[in-house]
Amino acid sequence: MRHLLHRFSLRPWLSLLFAGSLGLALLVGQPWHSHGSALSQSAWAQSPPSAALVEQGVSAYQTGDYRQAIALWQQAIQTDSAATPAVRAIVHENLARAYQQVGETQAAISSWEAAATYYQASDNIVQFGRMLTEQAQVYINIGQQQRAVALLCGENVSLTPADNIAIRCTGGAYAIAETAQDQMGRVAALGSLAETYRLSSDYATAESILKAGLTLADGEIDLVPYRAPLLNSLANLYGRTARTKELRAEAAEALGLQDNRRGDDRSVAERLRNEAIADRQLAQHFFAEAIDAAKAQSDLASEMRAHLGLLAFYQDQLNVNTGETRGDFPQLISQIPISFYLGQIKTTIAVPSRTRLAQIISQLPANRETAYAAIALAKAYRTTARDFTCTNYKDRDEVIRWLQTGQQIAEQIGDDRAASFAYGELGHVAECQRDWAEATRLTNLAQLAATNALDSADSLYLWEWQMGRILKQQEQQSEAAAFYKKAIATLESIRADILTADRDLQFDFRDSVEPIYRQYIELQLATIPSDLATKQVEAFSDEERIGETLRTVDALRLAELQNFFGDNCVLVASTDARERLLADDRQTTVITSVVLPDRTALIANLPDGVTKINWIDDTPELKATAEQFRSKLVRFTDRVYDGSDGETLYEKLIQPLEAELQRTQTETLVFVQDGFLRNIPMSALYDGSQYLIQKYAIATTPSLSLTASSSGTREFRALAVGLDQEVVTESGRTFDETGVRGVPLTIEKIIQRLPGSRSLINEEFTTEQFAAALQEERYSILHIGSHGQFSTVPEETFIITGPNAAGLAEEITFNQLEAIIKEFSQNNEPLELITLTACQTATGNDRATLGLAGVAIQSGARSAIASLWNLPGATSIELMPIFYEQLKEPTVTKAKALQQAQVRAIEKDPNGNPGKWAPLVLVGNWQ
Repeated sequence: MRHLLHRFSLRPWLSLLFAGSLGLALLVGQPWHSHGSALSQSAWAQSPPSAALVEQGVSAYQTGDYRQAIALWQQAIQTDSAATPAVRAIVHENLARAYQQVGETQAAISSWEAAATYYQASDNIVQFGRMLTEQAQVYINIGQQQRAVALLCGENVSLTPADNIAIRCTGGAYAIAETAQDQMGRVAALGSLAETYRLSSDYATAESILKAGLTLADGEIDLVPYRAPLLNSLANLYGRTARTKELRAEAAEALGLQDNRRGDDRSVAERLRNEAIADRQLAQHFFAEAIDAAKAQSDLASEMRAHLGLLAFYQDQLNVNTGETRGDFPQLISQIPISFYLGQIKTTIAVPSRTRLAQIISQLPANRETAYAAIALAKAYRTTARDFTCTNYKDRDEVIRWLQTGQQIAEQIGDDRAASFAYGELGHVAECQRDWAEATRLTNLAQLAATNALDSADSLYLWEWQMGRILKQQEQQSEAAAFYKKAIATLESIRADILTADRDLQFDFRDSVEPIYRQYIELQLATIPSDLATKQVEAFSDEERIGETLRTVDALRLAELQNFFGDNCVLVASTDARERLLADDRQTTVITSVVLPDRTALIANLPDGVTKINWIDDTPELKATAEQFRSKLVRFTDRVYDGSDGETLYEKLIQPLEAELQRTQTETLVFVQDGFLRNIPMSALYDGSQYLIQKYAIATTPSLSLTASSSGTREFRALAVGLDQEVVTESGRTFDETGVRGVPLTIEKIIQRLPGSRSLINEEFTTEQFAAALQEERYSILHIGSHGQFSTVPEETFIITGPNAAGLAEEITFNQLEAIIKEFSQNNEPLELITLTACQTATGNDRATLGLAGVAIQSGARSAIASLWNLPGATSIELMPIFYEQLKEPTVTKAKALQQAQVRAIEKDPNGNPGKWAPLVLVGNWQ
């Protein structure tokens, strides 16, 4: 089961609260008797003691004693075997609500399932359908969206997005509600279904479903109470789309994309930013509408959720350090000074919402929702959007007051999970005040509460990390390292769940997950000498310590890729990758880089088992040199090439290791790069007389644990596809022929060298013909000579097909490419190699190269050759045929085949800019 997620902001509580906001009987958060499903005394006539137990349970629930209510209702069921299915259904429904109030998710699911079964047995089809929606809401909260969709709409869902959306379900709650003409059931199912699409990033469908639900709710007086939660969900949706468009705008700006649709001369970035403005305005509008709708119904719970959403909307615009907005948002406000803008929304949103939330929380019953709301209210007083970064709390007393309120509510209802967050946040406040004794006490309480709670690993790792930080700041390095290690072990146990269940976390990864790994790596490296050949420390050899460090680095790389791909890809790591890949490879050195704020480490694992660490002081200076180096390479058309930056980088990165590389007769270098070092081609580093590629074959891999073994085959057949013409995509983007000139000639030469290969060029290269070609024959190589890009977001990482029958090209994301390859390739065997020669990578953000680094993983290939920027057509015509010719030789590895092709290019133009041949990099298996 997936874990309930803490998403490190005001936003965490929203996904949890949404489930209740559309609950069929949760509109006022009361058990059965308050919403018309009264359990009559006569239903229990044969067993008066059981009837008394049920009524006592209702009384306990109303006073907030949920544990007592659970115990009484369980006893009632156990002591009356003669109770009818209808009666049992109602009591199980009550139990489910009580379990949800105290955070026992699995018990709640079991009770909802039991209630549904008994309602079905009593022929109450309406309530049966409603119980399916209740179950779905719980599954949504724990990240199991597909399970929720099945409960809501059956196995096959047919949607026609429109203002009046047409939904066809093969089963589930919505189909039942339609059949039974249960309008309340329909609107509740629509709200839950929309949430599944929102969390899966299908925003357009989610928006249409929510609008359809609002249309339904506006049409009947009995459904008016659903307006507030639906409006709140719509507001949260627009807040999410605004964030996504801002990130995509950054990616488009880095790539220099122009819109070109319908004569629009704006850049793609400008268009996306304008759309983000509109979405943020809509979000604010619908939050206000939700608050008004809740007030009209005297619905305090829904009003509270809307205020929490509005505060999250405000908090989201705070910059990490400066108090200004995230990313490029200042540019969205035209010429209005950002300080003025933030001051306005603070005055109109933050202060009134905080004041109103304080009033509402004091009026609502004690339950998990109000506990979380109190904690969220405390966090709303921060002056930074980044969690677990110390901030200047101007209202520290209010922060502590509301955290203590949340803790007291959690203790009252026996909710260890909620208590862990309250204690943990209080501990963080003490940490920021450098009150180490109090910070330690509270953080220990947070860990204890998380340990006692069910499904709380996502809470526990936060407080293990916090304890590590507290000890580290007191110079207790070994004790701190132990807690960092525990935090990472806990995080690794839920890595796939926490990084794929909700795409919002992708925005927060670098604030709340990545620092744990990096801080631990820094602690580990601080105790390891640079020369590990002979030195040891007490009871724990440096070889073991460096092994632990490399495993942590590998785990970080894995988490980065999982975060980048989100729910599009669940990564499975190999535990024996180093041994498997290097056991018989005695001529390869693996160099792992770790970029820390002040300095950078290169950890070299040499073929004879010796490990060396090369420290480079002044990371900012190294980064500046790397960026200058890349910018000069990209300008390969300049008549004069200044290679000084390449020499500087060689001197800093490679020269300190050179003696060891020569001693071990290393022939291949495999780089596991970090941060900005992913952006530069190591092959173009220069020692004053030779490029690095002239000395060593070079490859890169995002993570050794994700690197597949080579199949060993040298019988290659390729499906070579591409285009050499300007195309307009279905989304309106124009890609000219620059960067793809000469593709047909390159493909022709490839076909000549690899018998049995096939080509699809220009109009032949459509998605349909591409899939059909994969289905007809088994190919080991996929060569793509087409426009493409590696961006900061997966949605903007794609390749371009040739024009279809309508004359428009398609954008195929790598997730879609993987699906096509897996669905249509014969025998479902992985490709040996995928080659992309005309793609470009966004500049100015090393996150973009994650798309390039993960191309082999996403496309289901053992290896990939990709370009950091557009490869000149003439270079591609020259290099790629040589590469494929060399690849057929039994003793030539992929890395050495690429090396020989690039060396040939150097020999042809020894004084030319290496930017013409250097962008081609081998990713994944190098053998």
